[in-house]
Amino acid sequence: MDMTMHLSRTDKGREEIFNLGHTLRPRHRQILFSVGNGISFSELRGKLPNCADLEAMVNDLLQSGFIQALRNMATPQSAPVIQATSAVPTSSPESLEAARSYVLEFMAALVGVKSPAYRQMSEIKDVAGFNAVLPMCRRVIAAVASPHQAAEMETEAAKRMAV
Repeated sequence: MDMTMHLSRTDKGREEIFNLGHTLRPRHRQILFSVGNGISFSELRGKLPNCADLEAMVNDLLQSGFIQALRNMATPQSAPVIQATSAVPTSSPESLEAARSYVLEFMAALVGVKSPAYRQMSEIKDVAGFNAVLPMCRRVIAAVASPHQAAEMETEAAKRMAV
């Protein structure tokens, strides 16, 4: 198996982990939990050094649809880290709403609407509130999905605020 291949959970995999599906054997669940999103096979091997059948189990998870192979990306250590961006304070109400709506849609797809971060973002009324809640949303996305997706969400929200 290509050591640089990046793996991530699919919706089926997230369902297994977060909704307590328990359809997998414990070792497969451990691998699925370790994969998260945006981890390379070599990093996974480093996390699970005593797993002799890792490649076979990863192939099982790939074929059963619990994980997917992503296009080759830079490893998380070399990926650019985008710090919390501050939106342009003179943005219009329309751009604030566009950015807020984008973040809410992004979070609903990856985290769900019951998250405290989702609730706080849905209640913001001004740029200051948006800028205060956005880093929390980023942390939630990074924890549940991947740091790459969190940075993507934050960057796109900042673009929409600048319009």
